[in-house]
Amino acid sequence: MISIFNIVPITLVISLICCLKYASSILCYDCNSAYDPRCGEEFDSFSLGIVNCSLRDPLEHIAPIEPTLCRTIKMEIYGKVRVVRQCGYIPDEEQSEKSCHRQASTGDLFVTYCSCDTDLCNSASSMDTQKMAVYTSILLLTVHTF
Repeated sequence: MISIFNIVPITLVISLICCLKYASSILCYDCNSAYDPRCGEEFDSFSLGIVNCSLRDPLEHIAPIEPTLCRTIKMEIYGKVRVVRQCGYIPDEEQSEKSCHRQASTGDLFVTYCSCDTDLCNSASSMDTQKMAVYTSILLLTVHTF
């Protein structure tokens, strides 16, 4: 026989689950090689900023949309290279797992945009031990908080 005391907790849990908004977030590196040389082509993720993109303030120049990808922008200007790693808001039209597009301008200016949609994918192209350490730390912190 089912009593009212057994139904109330089950109903409460089901109601809470139905009221929860589905949320997804992506973690990206957020740095600029103009201010931190570890962000450049010789990427060193040790102690660089990791950002939960869903917690970023919305951008003023586009409609309020959630960031769903990570982006790396490499600018080559008159022989000097600057790399910016950040959250991305608008996906490329033909985005694969990690897609890059190179654009040239007049003069000696080249810009390469790379987008990807997995956590911390805007690092260097190869999987290294530092990246694995970051993944492990995030996983342990996540498990520990629940």
